[in-house]
Formats: sequence, C-alpha cells, structure tokens
Amino acid sequence: MSDEKLSYEELLAENERLKRELAERNRVARRAVASFQQRALHMEIIRQQNDDLDRLARQLADARKQAEERAMEVEEAARLKSEFLANFSHEIRTPLNGIIGYCDLLAREEGERLTLHGRRDLATVKKNAKTLLALINDILDLSKIEAGHVEAVKENVDVDELVTDAAATVRELLQSKDIVLTARVSPEARQAFTDGLKLRQICLNLLSNAAKFTEMGEILIDASAKGSSLVLRIEDTGIGIPSDQLPHIFEKFRQVDGSRTRKVGGTGLGLAIVHELVRILDGTIDVKSSPGRGTSFTVVLRGCLESDGTSDAAAPERPAEPAVDFAEATVLLVDDDPLLQQLVGGHLASAGLRVLVASDGVEGLALAREHRPTVIFLDIHLPQLSGWSVLGKLKSDPRTASIPVVILSVEEQRARGFALGAFEYLVKPVEQDRLISAVKKAVAPGARDVLVVDDDPEQRELVVRSLRTAGFSTSEAKDGNDAMLRVRVSPPSLMILDIMMPGLDGFEVLRRCREEGMSFPVIVLTAKELSTSEEKLLQQGFAQVIQKGGAAIDRVIDQAKQHVMSRRAIVTGRPRVLYVEDVEQNRDLVRRYLYPEFEVLEAEDGEVGVERASQQVPDAVLMDLSLPRLDGWAATARIKADPRCGHVPVIALTAHASQEDRDRAMQAGCVAYLTKPVDREELVATLRKFIPRRGHA
Repeated sequence: MSDEKLSYEELLAENERLKRELAERNRVARRAVASFQQRALHMEIIRQQNDDLDRLARQLADARKQAEERAMEVEEAARLKSEFLANFSHEIRTPLNGIIGYCDLLAREEGERLTLHGRRDLATVKKNAKTLLALINDILDLSKIEAGHVEAVKENVDVDELVTDAAATVRELLQSKDIVLTARVSPEARQAFTDGLKLRQICLNLLSNAAKFTEMGEILIDASAKGSSLVLRIEDTGIGIPSDQLPHIFEKFRQVDGSRTRKVGGTGLGLAIVHELVRILDGTIDVKSSPGRGTSFTVVLRGCLESDGTSDAAAPERPAEPAVDFAEATVLLVDDDPLLQQLVGGHLASAGLRVLVASDGVEGLALAREHRPTVIFLDIHLPQLSGWSVLGKLKSDPRTASIPVVILSVEEQRARGFALGAFEYLVKPVEQDRLISAVKKAVAPGARDVLVVDDDPEQRELVVRSLRTAGFSTSEAKDGNDAMLRVRVSPPSLMILDIMMPGLDGFEVLRRCREEGMSFPVIVLTAKELSTSEEKLLQQGFAQVIQKGGAAIDRVIDQAKQHVMSRRAIVTGRPRVLYVEDVEQNRDLVRRYLYPEFEVLEAEDGEVGVERASQQVPDAVLMDLSLPRLDGWAATARIKADPRCGHVPVIALTAHASQEDRDRAMQAGCVAYLTKPVDREELVATLRKFIPRRGHA
C-alpha cells in the first residue's frame, strides 16, 4: 500500500514538473512568436520604407531630369540672348560708327563751308548718336557682367590723362547749363595699375550721372591716394537723392524718379554697371547725399598704387611716345564693312600711311603674307574666317608672327585678344587720334628679344610664356654668367632680371652691364625685400623693381610693352639676313658683325636653311658651302627654284677659295662670293648692295 501511495505522489510530482516545463515552453514559444511577429512587422516597415525610398528616388531622378532640362533651356536662352545682344550691338554700332565718323569728317573738312546752323545741326547729330551708343553699351555691358564674361585687363594707367579726358567728354553735356566741372588728381595718384577701360567707364558714368541731375553749380572729380588704394570722389550740387532711395540706387533699372513725368531720362543701368565694375576691380563704392544740396560718390580701388602711396621721384619715368614719320609704313585693314573701310582707311591715309584693305579673313591672311605690313587692323566678325582664327594663324606663321595686330571690334574682349597675341585692342567706334596713336605704338619694331634671367626654371618659364602670349619674342638665361654671355653677343631690347641667383647675382649683372655701356632697360623681378641701399643701387643702374607674386606678371608684361614701344622705329623692320652655317662660333661672329643694322636668322645645315628661307622669306641669305645633310650649292639651287623666295639674293660666305667653287656657286644662283675670314666692312657693304634701302631707326 505504501508503495502504491509513493508511486502516486511521484506521479503527481512528475505531473507538476511537466506542467511547469510545458508552461515554460509555452512562455518561450509565445516570446518566440512575439519576436517573430515583431521582426515581421519590422520587415514590413522596412519594405514600406524601401518602397517609399524607391518612389522618392524615382521622383528625385525625375526632378533632376526636369531641372537639367530647365537648366539647359536657361543656358540655351542665355546663349541666344548673348548672341542676340552681340548681333544687335554689331548691327547698331556699325552704322553709328559711320554716323559719328562722318560727322567728324564733315566738321573737319567742310567746317568752314557750313553755316552756323549747319554746324550746330551736325553737332546735334553727333551728340544724339553718342547718346544712342552709350545706351547700347550699357545694355551690352550689363549682359556681359551678368553672364560672368567680364575680366579685368590690368596695365599701367595714366590717371591724370584719363580723368582729364573723361571730364572733357562730359563738359559737352554741360554746354547748356551753368555748371563748372573741375578735375583734380594728386601727384601720388597719377599712375595706377588697373584696368584703364573700366576705370574710364566708371568715371564717365558717375560724371554723366552728376551732369544729368545738376542744373547749376559745380561738379568735382578728385583722384587721390590712400596707402596703396586709389580714391575717386565725384561730387555735385544737384538735386540729391532721398534717404529712402539710397539703399536701392545700385539696383538694375532703378531710378530715383521712375515716373512717366520724370524730367531726367535714362535706363537706370549706369549706377548698376558702376557698382559691378568697381567690384570686378576689387574696390568699393559709397554714396552720401542730401536732397537739394548734392551727392558725393566715393570709389576706392585697393592695391592699384605703389604700396606707400607716395610719388617716387627716383622711379624710372614712362618714356615719351617718339615722334614718327609714316613715309614707309603700311597698314593692312581687315574688315568686311565698306563704310568702315572707307572711314578708317581715310583716317589712316590722311596721316600719310599706305593702306591695304581686305574684306574677309582669307584675303587678309593672303595680303599679310604677301606684303608683310607694318601694322594689321583686324575685325573679329569676318566672313569665311573669323578674326580670332586669323589672329591665331598670323601668330603661328613665322612670316607674320612679328607683325603687331590691333583688334578693331564692336565687342570688348581684350583679355582674349591679348591672350592670342594682339598688340592693342580698340572698340568701335574709334576716333582718328586713337587709330593713329595705335599705329605709332605698334609700328614694326627694330626690337630684339626680351631676355629673362632667373635661376628658378618654373618662374623663368612662367615669365617667358606670359611674354610670348603677349606677342614678345624671348630668350632665357639660367644664371648671371649665362646672362652676361648672351648680352655681350646680342644685347636684348629688355632684360627681366632676378636678384637672388647663385654665383653672379642680379646686382653684379646689372653693374657689369652698365659699366660696359649697355643701355637696354632692366626690370628687376624679385621676391627679396630690398634694403634702402639695395634700392638705391638698382636705381643707379636705371632698373625698375617689381615684387614677385600677385599681379607681378601683369606688371612685367605692361612694363615690357612700355619699354619696347619706346624703342620702336618707323621702319618696316630691320633687314633680315638668314645665315646658313654649321659652326656656331662663325654664326656668333657674323651675328655680332651685323648687329644692330641687320636682324640675323640662323640655320645649322642646308635643309634647315632651305626650309627657313621658304617660310620666313629673308631679305638676303649668307650661305656656307660645306654643310651637313645638304651642301650650300644644292641649298642655293633649291632656294632660287622656290617661287616664294627665289627673288632673295644669296651670298656665298665660305672658306672655299678656288675659281671652280666660285663658278659653281654662281651657277647655283649666288649673287656674290665672300671668302673667310671675312672683313666686317666688306660683309656689311655687300649686304647693303643687294638689299633694297629701307627706313632707318
């Protein structure tokens, strides 16, 4: 009985244990189910989120596609607007150029025959044409500024001359008013390094604005220095600007009085353009005004004056423009507008220049290569071949690369023009004085290379490439000793000299050059902070100092233009002599013999000599007879058989002295026979005999 009871209790205990185990398993199962359900819910949420993300991604892709399409439409619209404005400007400026130009011609040529009323009517026509031109310029300028196509082309600017000219222009608007316009420029602010064209536009716009809103009293333009900043102040005694309008006056199309009953006209673009131009020149503009008492604008252009803001009496002065005679100068005018051909051609011809005219780019290239003119005036918009393509081909062809090219266009793209090698850039309409001034500056140089002396190859390459882009021929020296060797053989037209170099430093190079009587100008380009004694030493050597960094390269190019222009002569270029000789020592000797009367081109063997004679068409060839690859007899025969250079006289210069060699050279086409060692006077006299007499520097 007890055993049975024990078994029953055990069974109950086991049953309780099993219940607990089952309950635990059920609890674990419920947790597992709950966890599974939670994970399933999370997965569903994630799926829904993924669906949402996919939908958003598709929407974003569609939105991006639509934005890209809209951007393309906006870009296309901007391009079409720019093209329209460019074409519009071209089509309007072209007849305006004729109107203004012929008004000047009539006033100058028929002025005495015109009645008082006729002269007044002519002046009115010209005044209205200039007003229309100013409106067109404002619209085009604003469009270019908004498109980001305006760049600052910095150069040395004569602020005194610029302010005086701007004041003289605005005085024409004041003839019917009782207003005195005064222009003042302090001595410290007479020379600035900035964009002269944009600075002139700022002055003209502010002065014109003052003239419009002033009926009597005074207008003042004052230029002064504040440290290295140029400060322009334009004050008037006009109607003033209400205080609530001052914050808005630089906004586009905003006018103080924009009503239909306003007394003063205008588009509301002038001050907006001034504000943007000042910003481009890294400056600020501020305005103060009192209604009924007048307005004062203050423009501050930072960093465009010498750092101390004072005039330096010892600094090298800008050379005066030399007096020139245009008797033998030829100008090629490449423009498809018959009216402009007649107008500009007449201006140039009246100054004594011989004028050639081409109506398209292809004809212009052909005439340039055939006649090698003194100066080329080139329009940009040309049939068959654009002006940019013509300029590129002129600068890549050895026969025409040295000819100064003056861009003459209705579009202001000076940065691009100078980058492609243009010497000057004039914007139509252009007056006769500016045309003639451009010719005086760009007449064919008797200039030699610009020698760049720097032991840093990267800095040297930077300067050389910048100068070549600006249209200069260059040579290089890696240190002071190399520089002295080069200047003794062939003095440059200008030396750009580093001071800190191993061995022979820049100070010693300059001292030796001056001691040996070499007078070419020197620009010192250095990163060194100069002491007072070092600055004095350089000034005694007549060297100008430019600190490396920032706008240093722009300053170098500008100074190079000034120095080289001051040494230009009104000739079609020194006679060019090609010397074909394989011995470098002989080439150096002849080069020194012929300097400075002749420009010497060189070739080290017969084949190169034939190629250069054909490409560069020199005025004479000096031919050695014993040459590698192709001897002098065969080279002479090829030159004479080439229609491009067959007319060029070839003079044998050789160590062969036998009669047989002489006869063979004459049969090949030589016009004279000189034997080595040659006497300098004999060599020069022989060249003068066979080269037609040209102008003299």
